[in-house]
Amino acid sequence: MPGVTEQEIAQAKQMNLYQYMQLCEPDNFKPEGPGQFRHKGHSSLTFAEDGSWTYFKTKATGRTALNYLIAVEGVSFVEAVREINRIQGGVRPSFQPVKAPSPPAEKKPAKEFRLPKPDKNNYAATAYLRKRCIHPNVLTVCKQKRILYQTSFKDHPNCVFVGRDGNGEAKGGSLRGCSQIQFRRDIPGSKKIYPFYIEAAATADTVEVYEAPIDAMSGASLKIIQHTGNWRGVHYLALGGTDYAALDAFLTYYPNITHIVLCLDNDEAGRTRTQDIIKHLDGSGKTVEDRQPPIGKDYNDTLVQVTQEYQKHC
Repeated sequence: MPGVTEQEIAQAKQMNLYQYMQLCEPDNFKPEGPGQFRHKGHSSLTFAEDGSWTYFKTKATGRTALNYLIAVEGVSFVEAVREINRIQGGVRPSFQPVKAPSPPAEKKPAKEFRLPKPDKNNYAATAYLRKRCIHPNVLTVCKQKRILYQTSFKDHPNCVFVGRDGNGEAKGGSLRGCSQIQFRRDIPGSKKIYPFYIEAAATADTVEVYEAPIDAMSGASLKIIQHTGNWRGVHYLALGGTDYAALDAFLTYYPNITHIVLCLDNDEAGRTRTQDIIKHLDGSGKTVEDRQPPIGKDYNDTLVQVTQEYQKHC
């Protein structure tokens, strides 16, 4: 296999998904039953202590972290092998059976959150997001607010999407590969309660809720190119998946919000969680609107299609 050796492949296959999740995404899964867990970002993904997993969205199954990165996260085979072996530090682990998480009093201290070091420029991140048709005005605001920048690991550039608390202080975040390597992961120590959001330029009573930061940026970009109003007149929030903990936290930051527009993905997980959030907010006194993507699976699909059509007529 070009780029990796047979020994590297064999070593990468030793890590199962449960071990990977404990090391890399300890705050991104929750118990689903005895020895069973559900991924918070991919709500249709379940896995067990032995590492076996099922992704109901595509009916993919597996056991290794390698298969998970390829089938669910869309990482290439070579980069998935390299990433897992980077996590292992190049040392072949024994991989004895892993016990269930210890009771709360015995858990290891939570990993301290730290934003990764920024690169000297944002060229690769900007080029990647422009390729996804994100409008330059949206990129400029995100960079000015320091909720978007670029960092690199082993010469691989990544977009950094910063999650913040109500005071605007960075408390979480996620990475997205912005080269040919489609790498995605939360920054260690991040908590879903601290979301990526683009606040309105002035007091606003509306928040648009998306699953991912790129979707939220896409929603803002669509307002600009379709001339459907002042794009800075509403807030844009990314849940970092489909868990509504980030929305609950955001509503405490902006208690004057009265109108919530749910813009989750047009797939089984997105439609299911939209109904869950509507039920969750029932009785809150807030107006809740379901505005699913009109084209494609998510709002970036819509943005790309609308942009391409616009360019054809220019």
